Order: sequence, then C-alpha cells, then structure tokens
Amino acid sequence: MWREVRGIKIAVDRLIELYVNGKLAATLVATPVELEELALGYLYAEGYVSSLEDVVEISVEDRAIKARIAVAPRAQPVALEECGGVETAARRKLVEASITEGRLRSLASEFGKLTMPSAEPSLAMHTSALLNGEWTVVHDVSRHSSILKLVGKALKKGLRGGVIFTTGRASSDIVARAASIGASIVVSLKGPLYSGVEMACKLGVTLVANVRGKGFVVLCNEQRIKAENQNAEIQGVLHRPSEPAIGSTKAGSEGARRPP
Repeated sequence: MWREVRGIKIAVDRLIELYVNGKLAATLVATPVELEELALGYLYAEGYVSSLEDVVEISVEDRAIKARIAVAPRAQPVALEECGGVETAARRKLVEASITEGRLRSLASEFGKLTMPSAEPSLAMHTSALLNGEWTVVHDVSRHSSILKLVGKALKKGLRGGVIFTTGRASSDIVARAASIGASIVVSLKGPLYSGVEMACKLGVTLVANVRGKGFVVLCNEQRIKAENQNAEIQGVLHRPSEPAIGSTKAGSEGARRPP
C-alpha cells in the first residue's frame, strides 16, 4: 500500500494492535495489508496456536486485528519492533535442506529481482520470501512484520521447510520465526546481528548473511551449505531450479552450536 506525494510513491506504515480473545497481545508496525496473515504468523510463531484449527476467527477493524483462539492467551502484551531479545525454544522440528554455494548465490540474485527496490524503487519496504517448490513473497515496511506475514502465508498454503530469504538484518526474531515453519536455512541480504547468530546456533538454523567486503558468509550450522563438488541432495530428493532439496526432519536444537 502506498500514497503519492509530489509524484513519489511512499509506503504506508501503521501501528497495528493485535487482540487475542479480547486482550491486547501485541502492537506491531506494519503495512496495513495482509493483516490476517500478520495475525496468523504472530499467533503461530509465538506459540499461541499449534495449527490453523486452533484459530476460531480473525477480523480486521481499522488498525486493530481481533483474533479468537481456542486456547487461553498470554496476559502480557508485547511491542514487536525491537532488533533482538526474543527467547524461544525449539518447539517445532526443522525440515532438512541443503544447497550448494553457487546455487545459493544464484537464488539470492533471483530473490533480489522480487524485492521492492526492483519492483518499485521509491517504496521503502522490506521483502521476505520462502522458497519451497515456488516463491512465496511478502513486502512490508517492517522486516519484523514481513517475516510474520510470511509465516502466516505459509500456514495458509500448508508449507513447512524450505529456504527463507530476507532483505532485513537477521535479528533473533527473524530467525526464530523462520524456524517456526521448519525453515532450516535463512539468508539475509544485509549484514548480521549477533542476536540472530545466537538464535540460529541455538535452534540449529543455518544462517547466511551478506557481509560487506566478504559477500555471503555462513555464520552458523554451515553443514547445509555444500561446496560445488558436493552432492546437494537430501535422501534422494534432487535439487530442481527454484526449489531447495527437502527431506527428513530433525529437532532444531540437535547439533546446534554456539556462535564462534
């Protein structure tokens, strides 16, 4: 969503309040579109619900999202626009994936063409995308909200696992929310944040960030990024163009390491 000012398209940002069973659960900065996906992503990633069946109803009224769920909500509301501080356990399993270094760079370039700077350069918006058979793409003024909307979209499509790309810095909440839908590889086109590296090592997620002067660097759990002469297959599932290899699952905490 955008408004035109002096011939320039400017992205719209709004303060959105999320109510769960009548109580304020979170205040989010977001582009005021795909708000149902934003709510679904938050409810699932934060552990309010375990599946779509736990969600009774979601309604949007101006700048408020009202959700009714089948379980009791938390009592403490949160503001979700910080760059770190999210604490989470490996509640759900990661879906194993592997990718070669060259394919990673190729997909990053492909993702770059889907971002807002490529589509509409004047709009200051982040892009997050899940690659799992095909691209699922979300644009939002907030990188935090973009990943939540992506989680919500993945839930609606019934997707788990894959590789997540984002234009935002990979803070702890970005990594944790990616892991909530089983994504075992997260790639950021920006530089890393230490909270994100800590979270990736804690949850067993492979975190790749674009470090200035060095290019893409694997910061944690590098075993999923294969050299060009290695076989990037997982249990016989062959890499196809625009599709990461997907295979068995394992708990996100297994094999997790501390940041170097």
